[in-house]
Amino acid sequence: MRIVENSELSNYKVLPFDLYTENRTKVLEAGEVLTPGKLIMLKNYVRIYTEDFRVSDKVSENTEETSSDASSSKKRTKVLNFSYESLDPSDFETVINRDSWLDIESQVKIKYFYKRILDLMKNDYFEEGVSKLQSLVNVLKNEIYKKGNKAAKGSRVRFMGEYELCHPLNVATVAGLMAKKLEYSPRHVDELLLAALLHDVGKLKIKLEGESSLISLNEEELKQHTIIGYKLIKDTMGLSENIAKVAFEHHENNDGSGYPKGISNDFIHPYSQIVNVANYYDNLAFNRTHILVTNNKEALRTMLEVGTKRFSAEMLYTFIHMFNYDDLNDFNDLIV
Repeated sequence: MRIVENSELSNYKVLPFDLYTENRTKVLEAGEVLTPGKLIMLKNYVRIYTEDFRVSDKVSENTEETSSDASSSKKRTKVLNFSYESLDPSDFETVINRDSWLDIESQVKIKYFYKRILDLMKNDYFEEGVSKLQSLVNVLKNEIYKKGNKAAKGSRVRFMGEYELCHPLNVATVAGLMAKKLEYSPRHVDELLLAALLHDVGKLKIKLEGESSLISLNEEELKQHTIIGYKLIKDTMGLSENIAKVAFEHHENNDGSGYPKGISNDFIHPYSQIVNVANYYDNLAFNRTHILVTNNKEALRTMLEVGTKRFSAEMLYTFIHMFNYDDLNDFNDLIV
């Protein structure tokens, strides 16, 4: 494990290796463009590391295979035996949003809990992962309904930092707020939040070769995550068609220009229409699109310009009316 200094990072335009925190949480992937905002974000970590963990992980796997059944069972129990309430936020190093509607402990615990769930699903513990995701749905729902009226600024609702962790949480948060405004029933809110948390789950199972990362895949390869995600949710996790459709359809556009099927308008499930809006908004805020925005006002303006070619009119204007249009807080300045 090698410490990477900020002075070294400033020499790169494109990151040549993955970056991790000390507890092996990935912060940035190899191949990402090192924008000034990302360099500022990295300065908020005490230490950043790089290392190819696959060798040590393989050794660990081989050790597990040769260990006794009792030892394996004990380790499995330890991996699975955690809950939101049992997590100690001091065990997880991450950045926070200083203007968030959530207190610091809640921001850290929610991200930590979701990371542990992702780790389960990466190791094919899907049944256990879904069970814990349903607990996370309750946590998010309580926070959304308890504090949602105070979130007039879009910059306040965002989790900041690691994209892999924060993006699904942000999409779920925005989707939940939209569901509240649309007066969805509690059952439908639960379904939508779970679907939003799982909308990119197919990316966990895209097979990468050598030193490849998701960001380095070509467009057609990356599009497969919608199909993989649908099959995982429907066939492996045994969840409803409504939830699986969100993974399949969240890149479908109102005018039929999306993928994987190119369907349009009312042929797209309402949940998928909501997640399409939330997904695009958060990708704008993370600078994951070709359009550069620095604050919530610019993001909202961009979405209005994109308009109903991409988004359902009902879902777009439901989203736009949730937030203060004059929110000028720079996303990068919110990171602590």
